Amino acid sequence: MNAVLPLHLTLAGLWVGCVLTEVFFERALLGHGHEQERVLAQLHRKVDLWIELPALIGVFLTGGTMLHRAQRDPWLMGKVACGLLAVLANLYCVYLVLQRARCAQAGQWKAFERIDHAQHRWGAVVLIALLLSLLQGLIRVS
Repeated sequence: MNAVLPLHLTLAGLWVGCVLTEVFFERALLGHGHEQERVLAQLHRKVDLWIELPALIGVFLTGGTMLHRAQRDPWLMGKVACGLLAVLANLYCVYLVLQRARCAQAGQWKAFERIDHAQHRWGAVVLIALLLSLLQGLIRVS
């Protein structure tokens, strides 16, 4: 068995877990006052920088390593396209998370709300693309 595959799957699981955890954070803290939103913004920022970003970079690198050796077919390329969309959308989300945290710290709540809406839209893209990529991988294995 390819030694990269277990690492890739572990990192993908960590990434999905981070995204789902952040959804929980958002649901629990958003809309409960500025102090809670400030806590949310800083918590989400830390998770993105220390866990999610390294996991998604690891998924990208291990996926690229496996793709280099894989026989390409339309199913695989669909999975890769969904994975790349998830990576790119999540990188943009990290940028938005950092911007939102800056706004929360500065008390710029109008900008916070605007960025928050964009972050949630792009976060939905990340989650859907990640789940589609994982589903395609599971179907392909069976």
